[in-house]
Amino acid sequence: MNYKKMLTGGVGLLLLVNVAFMLGYIFIWYQNYFHSDSAAKVLLAKEIFDTGYFFPSDWNYVNSDLFVLFGHVFIIPLLPFIPAGFTAHAVSGAIFAGLILWGVWLVSSIGNIPLWQRLAAVALIASGISGFMSENLYGQVSYGAVFFFCLYIVYFSDKILITQDKWRIFWSILLVIILALAYWANPKRAFVTYGLPLFLALGWMAFINNKKDGHRYLLLIIVALLGSVIGSLLHIQTIKEVNNHLGAGNARWLPVEGVLTNIGLTLKGLFAQLGGLLPANTSLFTLGGLYAGFRFVVATTALIVIPISLKRTMDQGTDRMRLFALFAIFAFGLLMFMYITTTIPDMSDPIQSSRYLVPGVLLGILIMTMNPVQWAHQPSLFTMGMVLVTFTFVTSGYHTYRLSTINSQHLGQPLKINTDRLEMVDFLRKNNLKYGYASYWNAGSLTVLSDGEVKIRQIVLNNGMPTPMRHLSSNRWYRQSAWKGKSFLMLHKSEIPHLDVGKLERLRLQPIEKLNYKNFSIYVFPENIATKLPGWDTRYEEPAVFLANADTPSQTGRLIEANGTKVLIAEKGETGALHFGPYVNVEPGRYRVTFDVSTPYNQAGTVRLDVAAAPDQKIFGEISLTESNKSQVIDFTLDELRTMEFRVWALGSEMVSFRSVSIHRLQDYLQK
Repeated sequence: MNYKKMLTGGVGLLLLVNVAFMLGYIFIWYQNYFHSDSAAKVLLAKEIFDTGYFFPSDWNYVNSDLFVLFGHVFIIPLLPFIPAGFTAHAVSGAIFAGLILWGVWLVSSIGNIPLWQRLAAVALIASGISGFMSENLYGQVSYGAVFFFCLYIVYFSDKILITQDKWRIFWSILLVIILALAYWANPKRAFVTYGLPLFLALGWMAFINNKKDGHRYLLLIIVALLGSVIGSLLHIQTIKEVNNHLGAGNARWLPVEGVLTNIGLTLKGLFAQLGGLLPANTSLFTLGGLYAGFRFVVATTALIVIPISLKRTMDQGTDRMRLFALFAIFAFGLLMFMYITTTIPDMSDPIQSSRYLVPGVLLGILIMTMNPVQWAHQPSLFTMGMVLVTFTFVTSGYHTYRLSTINSQHLGQPLKINTDRLEMVDFLRKNNLKYGYASYWNAGSLTVLSDGEVKIRQIVLNNGMPTPMRHLSSNRWYRQSAWKGKSFLMLHKSEIPHLDVGKLERLRLQPIEKLNYKNFSIYVFPENIATKLPGWDTRYEEPAVFLANADTPSQTGRLIEANGTKVLIAEKGETGALHFGPYVNVEPGRYRVTFDVSTPYNQAGTVRLDVAAAPDQKIFGEISLTESNKSQVIDFTLDELRTMEFRVWALGSEMVSFRSVSIHRLQDYLQK
């Protein structure tokens, strides 16, 4: 009896230690690894707070992934009191971590295990297991959120099966709500991750318990379907009202050779999750080298013990544990099948891509810790393996949160991790730089780390020019009205060769200063560069002017300079598009396009102007002129976001001169 109390007290103490390390990681140490994927929820929360809409119309979602129950939910109520910075991110992460650990505690009640073993299950998940796993669980909290949904779906389902009358109704309502929230975010993803595993597990249990409790499982299937349908309908309605950008193309099957390759690379990803990757070229006979070898053995043991524990649960466990095991098997198996047989994962980085498997691996680990531990006489190899894995993970909190390598080598993408970001924020502050633009990995992360004092918006270099990266960003950031005053463009040394300074100069954008900080160059401009870069402001609340220059798309004519102004000239007899493009996105609304074009009189007609959409070439407005000695306007209306071009067609009867074209949102124009 005393032994069990001591064991319970010892495991409880380890749980407290791991939670302390976890909170230290969330609030302090994660700053060194904080990146723009992590920052996205803070930026979205700020957008929601500023606009007053939970699904902001200017936010750009990706691949139909709506943020519904995610970390941003816990940040929004903090913003009246603290900045949208790293502290807000940490508070949200701590709340989510608490919900995850509470979910583990609840699910552990499904197994008939002693208190110390339930505490060990929570302590193990609280340890973070490895640097890669802790990043996904408690750092970015991306797949921690998926694990959270899995836990509560399993727990609510179990409660529906074991309770009666009003309590069954209560738990049914909770299951409907949690599934509706999951499906609202993304029905396709929810179906594969939660819905299908749950339906398969329930169908299996209904089949084998047909004569006893089959009707209960069928009732649970109906409840789960109700939540799925409600969430799917909410998603369909919501996605119509927001900006949604599609990412990678449709998944494709791999050839057999590709499948075999993926199997080997998947194993590498699993070892990374379990902290068992051997550091290449590291000395064996050092403390770190010996520990790395030990963790490799533990990870190998875990990959053997976890499947055995699932089989033992199916063979010897209660129906409640069998349902949990079936859900875990199907949840992991379905994703694993798609992971190794399709183009969904980017196997150029098998470690980072293995994040899709994190929830399934965690479910398997949890079931392993919930298997009965048989100490009598001589313990089995399975029991010894389970104890080895559990003890190692439970006692690895310090190593996971303070010593594990979480860098670009493991996270894969260049510039994603930069441990100098806090110093970079101080450098920008000291130089009084408050609004600028940088590539994705150096935009959102610095904005949040500065508590929003330095706002950096994400761009990509496209044909030598900075262009807004709409992925997980707000269109408001790129409008001329977003910032008045000097701005900056920050580029890594690897990006600088891709910048066409000449194109910027032709748009009358010249830096007044160039600063250097380590591997970055910072170009400072006297104005917000969004005021002169075409296509940035998709609402055009301020006029956007496209001047004739060497970069102007044209099928005919030539560029000359007259009185310091560039002019495109189509001589008499030359026909075709003197100007087309610029292929800019335009949001729904009413607009006025103004052409600065001149041509002498000819009764047969000299020039035709039109406003057209790409790629279908739909005409939204056009005029044909016999002469022009003033600006010409075309008003048009859009009901949806379209890519537009403003074309000048020389008809060949007279010379046509084109200087510029501009677009402006009409209601704003008329109010002025």
